[in-house]
Amino acid sequence: MNKLFVFLFVIVSNLILAQNIDDKTFLVIDGQEFDAGTFKRLYLKNIDIVQDESQKDIDNYLELYIDYRLKLMQAYELGLDKEPEYLNEIKKQRSSLAKNYLTDNEVTDALVQEAYNRSIEEVNASHIIVKLDKGSSPQDTLKAYNRIYQLYQRAQKEDFAKLARETSEGPSAGNGGELGWFGGFRMTYDFESVAFKTPVGSISKPFRTEFGYHILKVNDRRPNRGEVTVAHIMTFDKPNATTQDAATRIQDIYKQLESGKNFGELAREFSDDLNSASKGGELTRFGTGGLNSVIFVDKALSIEKEGSYTKPFETKFGWHIVKLLEKHDLPKFDEVKKTLENKIKRSPRSRKITKSFVNKLKSSYQVPQKLKVPDYILKEFNDSILTGQWLQNVEDRERKVLTINDTDIMSFDFFNFVENQQKKNPQFYKTVNEQVQFYFDLFVDDQVMNYYDKHLERDNKDFAFVYNEFKEANLLFNLMQKKIWNKAKEDSIGQRDYYNKHKEKYEWKRRLDIILTQNTSKEVATEVQQMLKDQVPVDEIKESLNENGRVKVIVSTGVVEESFNRLPDNFEVKEGVSTIYHNEGDSFYKVVYVKSIKPSAPKTFEEAVGNVINDYQQQLEKEWLSSLRKDRKIKVKKNIFKKIKKQLAAYSE
Repeated sequence: MNKLFVFLFVIVSNLILAQNIDDKTFLVIDGQEFDAGTFKRLYLKNIDIVQDESQKDIDNYLELYIDYRLKLMQAYELGLDKEPEYLNEIKKQRSSLAKNYLTDNEVTDALVQEAYNRSIEEVNASHIIVKLDKGSSPQDTLKAYNRIYQLYQRAQKEDFAKLARETSEGPSAGNGGELGWFGGFRMTYDFESVAFKTPVGSISKPFRTEFGYHILKVNDRRPNRGEVTVAHIMTFDKPNATTQDAATRIQDIYKQLESGKNFGELAREFSDDLNSASKGGELTRFGTGGLNSVIFVDKALSIEKEGSYTKPFETKFGWHIVKLLEKHDLPKFDEVKKTLENKIKRSPRSRKITKSFVNKLKSSYQVPQKLKVPDYILKEFNDSILTGQWLQNVEDRERKVLTINDTDIMSFDFFNFVENQQKKNPQFYKTVNEQVQFYFDLFVDDQVMNYYDKHLERDNKDFAFVYNEFKEANLLFNLMQKKIWNKAKEDSIGQRDYYNKHKEKYEWKRRLDIILTQNTSKEVATEVQQMLKDQVPVDEIKESLNENGRVKVIVSTGVVEESFNRLPDNFEVKEGVSTIYHNEGDSFYKVVYVKSIKPSAPKTFEEAVGNVINDYQQQLEKEWLSSLRKDRKIKVKKNIFKKIKKQLAAYSE
């Protein structure tokens, strides 16, 4: 029993020690103390992004950390943290950094998961709407609800499409209320939620959105068909044209395809969609609802085999042939989690996250979830508030309306808030009481959030660390600019001296004076090749082949090193006009005219100046870092650092 007690005591002691070590001082520089916790966080934060393996060694990282602290100490000694430009930048960026801490992560995660679940399905639904404004009176609201409820009862017995045509107040009424297929983010969140929760063939109970009251019927449900990348060839008859031959032309093009002609070349040559023609007809990937033509999308998504193409078909835009380039399977949750999170934060459903977060703050600060507007405030408003024309004319402005912890919020804060909100958030109600209560609810939420934001560094250690790191990074940037970068750029004597001592580092590789042509087809490349052999000037080549807005050849000229990345793979370096190069997957056929070959040679100072400045800068930084340690008293508490190393080693296992 005693041995077991001792064993448990040792384990508990080690756990307590691990927790307490973060606040311990492990480094002292000229009397300034630095704690173990900050060192550990910076090490773990940077460990996955460093490319130099030596920086992962904790002893080596300690030296980098000491350099980091020495630089910051000099920045403070120079007063860089007091400069107006620095202070303005910090103030401007703080709100951006704080955004990630002003949210309810649990609600966000739930909405992200919900959005993903809805992304793998599509719903086909019809609806009936009775329109109702946001600020409608209770009487009008009740009237609209009674109307939709009557329609709900009729829909149980009557044909839904017929009822929608006769009674719905929305644009889909003429189509029997049918909305077609849709997935997540295509409808308002409330409408989407009801659609995905209603079984196929069932009619929902009445529900309200910002547009009014609805009932909806789910006609069908299917798995999301994913997305595709396609190319198309399009023909259409221009308005007032003397000939209407789009249908004939698309059939002629189809025959060319069937005879083995290349789809991309035919698109470049004959497609009337000039935006995609230059890219061989390729369109940006899309899925259901991704284009403004249901017929086109359905045809594209129905192609089974990559490389296959449809027969000609007609849409409201013209005639098309569509070729499937690539099918894109639905991504896994982890692949789209961040994208969905950002999408949610930009959508109206983010209000649900904000409201949940504010409600939690209210509970924490003991602020009631719903506060009624005090009568003494209500009496200061009249009908002008209903049209956004209210102006302050208030004598009693110093009364307390709200207390958050130790902070009193005064009535004048609310009156100022209302004046601003009238212009920014014109959401009008039918009665003065309702309008003022709406603004008061917004005001209370706003004050609670502002209080939390103002005290974020005090109350949230994670934010305090991130914000401090951001401030220090800006200080270091300003310091490096002052001490190293500007000096390296402006010290022309130092640059030349460095160049003269290290000339062997700066040498040209073999260089080529070239005309590089990139051609949209082999036929064009053959024509360009002959023109280059015939010494036809570049401008004449482009003018001859690039007609009617169709670019068939792109020409680049200049002197480049033989390793130039736009030269063809396995390019044979010799003077004269090259053969035609075409790599698999490349859109272009390349022909290169090498006018002359220049042998390798030393670079002049003017030619090497960019690299010289960069190398000179590194030398200056090395000398500066060495000088920073002079006359500084640097002490590492070895017993604490040993424990730090032990903990960090455990993280990496």
